[in-house]
Amino acid sequence: MYNITELPKMQTDIENRILQDELFYEGLIESDTTKLLKVPMSDIHNHSTKGCRRSWLGKQLNLEFPNPPERFGGLTGMQEWFTSSIKPYSTGREGIVLRWEGAFEEARRNNIVRLAMNFGATEIELVGGMDVFKVIIEGFHQKHCPNTIFEPEITYISLCNIEEEASRIDQYVSSGYFKSIDVCGGENLKPFEDFLPLYRKAEKYHLIKRMHVGESGTAEDIRRAVDTLGLDEVHHGINAVNSKEVMRFLADNRIQLNVCPSSNVMLGYAQSYKEHPIKELYENGVSVTINTDDLLIFDSSIENEYLLLYREGALSAKQLNEIRLKGLRFGGE
Repeated sequence: MYNITELPKMQTDIENRILQDELFYEGLIESDTTKLLKVPMSDIHNHSTKGCRRSWLGKQLNLEFPNPPERFGGLTGMQEWFTSSIKPYSTGREGIVLRWEGAFEEARRNNIVRLAMNFGATEIELVGGMDVFKVIIEGFHQKHCPNTIFEPEITYISLCNIEEEASRIDQYVSSGYFKSIDVCGGENLKPFEDFLPLYRKAEKYHLIKRMHVGESGTAEDIRRAVDTLGLDEVHHGINAVNSKEVMRFLADNRIQLNVCPSSNVMLGYAQSYKEHPIKELYENGVSVTINTDDLLIFDSSIENEYLLLYREGALSAKQLNEIRLKGLRFGGE
Protein backbone atom coordinates (compact mmCIF):
# COMPACT_ATOMS: atom_id res chain seq x y z
CA MET A 1 0.00 0.00 0.00
CA TYR A 2 1.13 3.55 -0.74
CA ASN A 3 1.12 6.25 1.89
CA ILE A 4 -1.52 8.84 0.95
CA THR A 5 1.12 11.59 1.21
CA GLU A 6 2.98 9.96 -1.69
CA LEU A 7 0.03 10.16 -4.10
CA PRO A 8 0.55 13.78 -5.33
CA LYS A 9 4.17 13.02 -6.22
CA MET A 10 3.13 9.80 -7.94
CA GLN A 11 0.56 11.72 -9.97
CA THR A 12 3.15 14.31 -10.98
CA ASP A 13 5.60 11.57 -11.98
CA ILE A 14 2.97 9.90 -14.14
CA GLU A 15 2.05 13.18 -15.83
CA ASN A 16 5.73 13.96 -16.51
CA ARG A 17 6.23 10.48 -17.93
CA ILE A 18 3.27 10.94 -20.32
CA LEU A 19 4.60 14.32 -21.47
CA GLN A 20 8.06 12.84 -22.08
CA ASP A 21 6.58 9.96 -24.07
CA GLU A 22 4.62 12.38 -26.25
CA LEU A 23 7.68 14.57 -26.81
CA PHE A 24 9.73 11.51 -27.79
CA TYR A 25 7.09 10.44 -30.34
CA GLU A 26 6.96 13.95 -31.79
CA GLY A 27 10.74 14.12 -32.01
CA LEU A 28 10.92 10.88 -33.97
CA ILE A 29 7.99 11.62 -36.29
CA GLU A 30 9.17 15.18 -36.99
CA SER A 31 12.90 14.32 -37.03
CA ASP A 32 13.25 17.05 -34.43
CA THR A 33 16.43 16.52 -32.41
CA THR A 34 15.61 19.54 -30.23
CA LYS A 35 12.60 17.68 -28.88
CA LEU A 36 14.48 14.41 -28.54
CA LEU A 37 17.21 16.09 -26.52
CA LYS A 38 14.62 17.13 -23.93
CA VAL A 39 13.64 13.52 -23.30
CA PRO A 40 15.52 11.50 -20.63
CA MET A 41 17.61 8.71 -22.13
CA SER A 42 20.28 6.23 -21.05
CA ASP A 43 23.66 5.16 -22.40
CA ILE A 44 24.87 1.98 -20.71
CA HIS A 45 27.37 0.74 -23.28
CA ASN A 46 29.87 3.58 -23.44
CA HIS A 47 33.67 3.37 -23.69
CA SER A 48 34.90 6.32 -21.66
CA THR A 49 37.96 7.25 -23.71
CA LYS A 50 35.83 7.28 -26.88
CA GLY A 51 32.64 8.72 -25.40
CA CYS A 52 32.91 12.35 -26.52
CA ARG A 53 31.87 14.02 -29.75
CA ARG A 54 34.59 14.46 -32.36
CA SER A 55 33.49 18.08 -32.91
CA TRP A 56 33.82 18.78 -29.16
CA LEU A 57 37.31 17.28 -28.99
CA GLY A 58 38.38 19.13 -32.12
CA LYS A 59 37.25 22.41 -30.59
CA GLN A 60 39.28 21.80 -27.44
CA LEU A 61 42.40 20.96 -29.46
CA ASN A 62 41.82 23.50 -32.24
CA LEU A 63 41.83 20.67 -34.78
CA GLU A 64 39.47 19.38 -37.42
CA PHE A 65 39.34 15.60 -37.38
CA PRO A 66 38.45 13.63 -40.52
CA ASN A 67 35.12 11.84 -40.84
CA PRO A 68 35.21 8.06 -40.46
CA PRO A 69 34.51 5.80 -43.43
CA GLU A 70 30.97 4.48 -43.87
CA ARG A 71 32.26 0.97 -43.10
CA PHE A 72 35.35 -0.07 -41.15
CA GLY A 73 35.49 -3.76 -41.97
CA GLY A 74 35.59 -5.05 -38.40
CA LEU A 75 37.39 -4.10 -35.20
CA THR A 76 40.82 -4.09 -36.83
CA GLY A 77 39.82 -1.48 -39.37
CA MET A 78 38.19 0.64 -36.70
CA GLN A 79 41.24 0.53 -34.46
CA GLU A 80 43.56 1.38 -37.34
CA TRP A 81 41.47 4.45 -38.20
CA PHE A 82 41.32 5.57 -34.56
CA THR A 83 45.05 5.17 -33.93
CA SER A 84 45.94 7.09 -37.11
CA SER A 85 43.23 9.77 -37.19
CA ILE A 86 42.37 10.60 -33.55
CA LYS A 87 44.69 9.10 -30.96
CA PRO A 88 47.98 10.81 -31.99
CA TYR A 89 46.41 14.19 -31.21
CA SER A 90 44.88 13.20 -27.87
CA THR A 91 47.14 10.71 -26.13
CA GLY A 92 48.75 10.07 -22.76
CA ARG A 93 47.31 11.22 -19.45
CA GLU A 94 46.24 14.64 -20.71
CA GLY A 95 44.50 13.22 -23.76
CA ILE A 96 42.60 10.55 -21.84
CA VAL A 97 41.43 13.01 -19.18
CA LEU A 98 40.26 15.42 -21.88
CA ARG A 99 38.27 12.69 -23.62
CA TRP A 100 36.75 11.64 -20.29
CA GLU A 101 35.54 15.19 -19.75
CA GLY A 102 34.04 15.23 -23.23
CA ALA A 103 32.06 12.08 -22.45
CA PHE A 104 30.44 13.76 -19.45
CA GLU A 105 29.75 16.88 -21.46
CA GLU A 106 27.96 14.71 -24.01
CA ALA A 107 25.84 13.20 -21.22
CA ARG A 108 24.79 16.73 -20.28
CA ARG A 109 24.03 17.73 -23.87
CA ASN A 110 22.08 14.56 -24.54
CA ASN A 111 20.02 14.57 -21.32
CA ILE A 112 21.47 11.20 -20.29
CA VAL A 113 19.76 10.27 -17.03
CA ARG A 114 21.53 6.93 -16.64
CA LEU A 115 25.14 6.55 -17.75
CA ALA A 116 27.30 3.42 -17.50
CA MET A 117 30.81 4.20 -18.70
CA ASN A 118 33.73 1.78 -18.70
CA PHE A 119 37.30 2.40 -17.55
CA GLY A 120 40.37 0.19 -17.80
CA ALA A 121 42.74 -0.50 -14.92
CA THR A 122 45.66 0.78 -17.02
CA GLU A 123 43.86 4.11 -17.48
CA ILE A 124 43.26 4.38 -13.74
CA GLU A 125 46.96 3.84 -13.07
CA LEU A 126 47.96 6.27 -15.80
CA VAL A 127 46.23 9.15 -13.99
CA GLY A 128 47.72 8.25 -10.60
CA GLY A 129 45.69 5.46 -9.07
CA MET A 130 42.20 4.97 -7.73
CA ASP A 131 42.00 7.97 -5.39
CA VAL A 132 43.13 10.44 -8.05
CA PHE A 133 40.91 8.76 -10.64
CA LYS A 134 37.79 9.16 -8.48
CA VAL A 135 38.52 12.84 -7.87
CA ILE A 136 38.89 13.47 -11.62
CA ILE A 137 35.80 11.51 -12.64
CA GLU A 138 33.52 12.84 -9.91
CA GLY A 139 34.72 16.34 -10.73
CA PHE A 140 33.55 15.93 -14.32
CA HIS A 141 30.34 14.25 -13.21
CA GLN A 142 29.42 17.10 -10.89
CA LYS A 143 30.56 19.79 -13.32
CA HIS A 144 28.72 18.59 -16.41
CA CYS A 145 25.83 16.31 -15.42
CA PRO A 146 25.32 16.15 -11.64
CA ASN A 147 21.79 14.80 -11.97
CA THR A 148 22.87 11.86 -14.12
CA ILE A 149 22.86 8.48 -12.40
CA PHE A 150 26.45 7.44 -13.04
CA GLU A 151 27.45 3.77 -12.97
CA PRO A 152 31.23 3.33 -13.52
CA GLU A 153 32.25 0.02 -15.10
CA ILE A 154 35.66 -1.65 -14.68
CA THR A 155 36.73 -3.23 -17.96
CA TYR A 156 39.43 -5.66 -19.04
CA ILE A 157 40.85 -6.52 -22.44
CA SER A 158 40.34 -10.09 -23.67
CA LEU A 159 44.09 -10.68 -23.95
CA CYS A 160 44.93 -9.38 -20.47
CA ASN A 161 46.80 -11.46 -17.91
CA ILE A 162 43.68 -12.69 -16.12
CA GLU A 163 45.32 -14.12 -13.00
CA GLU A 164 47.33 -10.95 -12.49
CA GLU A 165 44.32 -8.69 -12.98
CA ALA A 166 42.15 -10.82 -10.69
CA SER A 167 44.81 -10.58 -7.97
CA ARG A 168 44.66 -6.78 -7.96
CA ILE A 169 41.06 -6.00 -8.88
CA ASP A 170 40.16 -5.58 -5.19
CA GLN A 171 41.97 -2.23 -5.05
CA TYR A 172 39.59 -0.89 -7.69
CA VAL A 173 36.27 -2.42 -6.71
CA SER A 174 36.38 -2.89 -2.93
CA SER A 175 35.22 0.68 -2.27
CA GLY A 176 31.96 0.08 -4.15
CA TYR A 177 32.66 2.83 -6.68
CA PHE A 178 32.40 0.52 -9.67
CA LYS A 179 28.97 -0.95 -10.37
CA SER A 180 29.76 -3.45 -13.13
CA ILE A 181 32.50 -5.42 -14.89
CA ASP A 182 33.10 -5.99 -18.60
CA VAL A 183 35.57 -7.78 -20.87
CA CYS A 184 36.04 -6.39 -24.37
CA GLY A 185 38.62 -6.15 -27.16
CA GLY A 186 37.84 -9.14 -29.34
CA GLU A 187 35.80 -12.33 -29.05
CA ASN A 188 36.91 -15.94 -28.71
CA LEU A 189 40.51 -15.01 -27.96
CA LYS A 190 40.38 -17.14 -24.81
CA PRO A 191 37.90 -19.70 -23.45
CA PHE A 192 35.16 -18.19 -21.30
CA GLU A 193 36.32 -20.38 -18.40
CA ASP A 194 39.61 -18.48 -18.29
CA PHE A 195 37.77 -15.34 -17.13
CA LEU A 196 36.21 -17.01 -14.09
CA PRO A 197 38.74 -15.49 -11.61
CA LEU A 198 37.65 -11.99 -12.64
CA TYR A 199 33.94 -12.76 -12.56
CA ARG A 200 34.16 -14.51 -9.21
CA LYS A 201 35.67 -11.33 -7.80
CA ALA A 202 32.85 -9.40 -9.46
CA GLU A 203 30.32 -11.59 -7.65
CA LYS A 204 32.10 -11.02 -4.35
CA TYR A 205 31.60 -7.27 -4.76
CA HIS A 206 28.08 -7.55 -6.21
CA LEU A 207 28.99 -6.05 -9.57
CA ILE A 208 26.69 -6.35 -12.58
CA LYS A 209 28.43 -8.90 -14.79
CA ARG A 210 28.70 -7.95 -18.48
CA MET A 211 30.82 -9.04 -21.43
CA HIS A 212 31.26 -8.12 -25.09
CA VAL A 213 30.02 -11.23 -26.85
CA GLY A 214 27.87 -12.19 -29.82
CA GLU A 215 28.67 -9.27 -32.12
CA SER A 216 31.18 -11.14 -34.25
CA GLY A 217 30.71 -14.42 -32.37
CA THR A 218 27.79 -16.83 -32.53
CA ALA A 219 24.48 -17.16 -30.75
CA GLU A 220 25.81 -20.20 -28.94
CA ASP A 221 28.80 -18.13 -27.74
CA ILE A 222 26.32 -15.85 -26.00
CA ARG A 223 24.61 -18.67 -24.17
CA ARG A 224 27.91 -20.26 -23.15
CA ALA A 225 29.22 -16.94 -21.84
CA VAL A 226 26.07 -16.37 -19.80
CA ASP A 227 26.10 -19.90 -18.41
CA THR A 228 29.84 -20.01 -17.70
CA LEU A 229 30.32 -16.56 -16.20
CA GLY A 230 26.85 -15.91 -14.81
CA LEU A 231 26.42 -12.79 -16.92
CA ASP A 232 23.59 -10.43 -16.03
CA GLU A 233 23.79 -8.50 -19.31
CA VAL A 234 25.57 -8.77 -22.65
CA HIS A 235 27.20 -5.90 -24.52
CA HIS A 236 26.14 -6.33 -28.17
CA GLY A 237 24.86 -9.92 -28.41
CA ILE A 238 23.11 -9.22 -31.72
CA ASN A 239 23.91 -12.64 -33.21
CA ALA A 240 21.46 -14.18 -30.78
CA VAL A 241 19.06 -13.41 -33.63
CA ASN A 242 20.42 -16.46 -35.46
CA SER A 243 18.94 -18.88 -32.92
CA LYS A 244 15.32 -18.99 -31.74
CA GLU A 245 16.50 -21.17 -28.88
CA VAL A 246 19.08 -18.66 -27.68
CA MET A 247 16.62 -15.78 -27.98
CA ARG A 248 14.17 -17.75 -25.87
CA PHE A 249 16.96 -18.49 -23.38
CA LEU A 250 17.78 -14.78 -23.08
CA ALA A 251 14.14 -13.80 -22.75
CA ASP A 252 13.37 -16.49 -20.18
CA ASN A 253 16.43 -15.59 -18.10
CA ARG A 254 15.94 -11.83 -18.48
CA ILE A 255 19.41 -11.28 -19.91
CA GLN A 256 19.59 -7.79 -21.35
CA LEU A 257 21.48 -6.97 -24.55
CA ASN A 258 23.04 -3.50 -24.65
CA VAL A 259 22.97 -2.88 -28.39
CA CYS A 260 24.86 -0.21 -30.38
CA PRO A 261 23.29 0.08 -33.87
CA SER A 262 25.76 2.44 -35.56
CA SER A 263 28.70 0.47 -34.22
CA ASN A 264 27.20 -2.77 -35.59
CA VAL A 265 26.46 -1.26 -39.01
CA MET A 266 29.76 0.58 -39.46
CA LEU A 267 31.78 -2.45 -38.36
CA GLY A 268 29.88 -4.62 -40.82
CA TYR A 269 28.19 -6.82 -38.22
CA ALA A 270 24.72 -5.62 -39.27
CA GLN A 271 23.68 -5.11 -42.89
CA SER A 272 21.84 -1.84 -42.32
CA TYR A 273 19.71 0.05 -39.82
CA LYS A 274 16.56 -1.20 -41.51
CA GLU A 275 17.71 -4.82 -41.24
CA HIS A 276 19.33 -4.46 -37.84
CA PRO A 277 18.81 -7.54 -35.60
CA ILE A 278 17.39 -5.38 -32.80
CA LYS A 279 13.95 -5.62 -34.42
CA GLU A 280 13.79 -9.42 -34.33
CA LEU A 281 15.39 -9.57 -30.90
CA TYR A 282 12.77 -7.20 -29.52
CA GLU A 283 9.93 -9.06 -31.20
CA ASN A 284 11.16 -12.32 -29.66
CA GLY A 285 10.96 -10.90 -26.15
CA VAL A 286 14.67 -10.22 -25.64
CA SER A 287 15.32 -7.20 -23.43
CA VAL A 288 17.40 -4.64 -25.37
CA THR A 289 18.75 -1.14 -24.83
CA ILE A 290 20.17 1.35 -27.35
CA ASN A 291 23.62 2.83 -26.75
CA THR A 292 26.53 4.67 -28.41
CA ASP A 293 29.53 2.35 -27.85
CA ASP A 294 32.23 4.72 -29.21
CA LEU A 295 30.72 8.10 -30.07
CA LEU A 296 34.13 9.55 -30.93
CA ILE A 297 34.46 7.01 -33.73
CA PHE A 298 30.93 6.28 -34.91
CA ASP A 299 29.71 9.88 -34.58
CA SER A 300 26.16 8.90 -33.65
CA SER A 301 24.79 10.11 -30.32
CA ILE A 302 21.85 8.56 -28.51
CA GLU A 303 19.11 10.69 -30.04
CA ASN A 304 20.53 9.96 -33.49
CA GLU A 305 20.55 6.20 -32.84
CA TYR A 306 16.82 6.29 -32.14
CA LEU A 307 16.19 8.50 -35.17
CA LEU A 308 18.15 6.24 -37.52
CA LEU A 309 16.21 3.14 -36.45
CA TYR A 310 12.90 4.98 -36.74
CA ARG A 311 13.62 6.56 -40.13
CA GLU A 312 14.67 3.23 -41.59
CA GLY A 313 11.56 1.50 -40.28
CA ALA A 314 13.41 -0.93 -38.04
CA LEU A 315 11.15 -0.23 -35.06
CA SER A 316 8.03 1.83 -34.41
CA ALA A 317 7.99 4.92 -32.20
CA LYS A 318 6.14 2.94 -29.53
CA GLN A 319 8.69 0.12 -29.62
CA LEU A 320 11.59 2.57 -29.44
CA ASN A 321 10.00 4.33 -26.49
CA GLU A 322 9.63 1.03 -24.66
CA ILE A 323 13.33 0.41 -25.26
CA ARG A 324 14.16 3.92 -24.02
CA LEU A 325 12.22 3.29 -20.82
CA LYS A 326 13.92 -0.08 -20.36
CA GLY A 327 17.29 1.68 -20.36
CA LEU A 328 16.04 4.08 -17.72
CA ARG A 329 14.59 1.16 -15.72
CA PHE A 330 11.24 2.93 -15.59
CA GLY A 331 8.62 0.28 -15.11
CA GLY A 332 11.41 -2.31 -15.08
CA GLU A 333 11.16 -5.71 -13.48
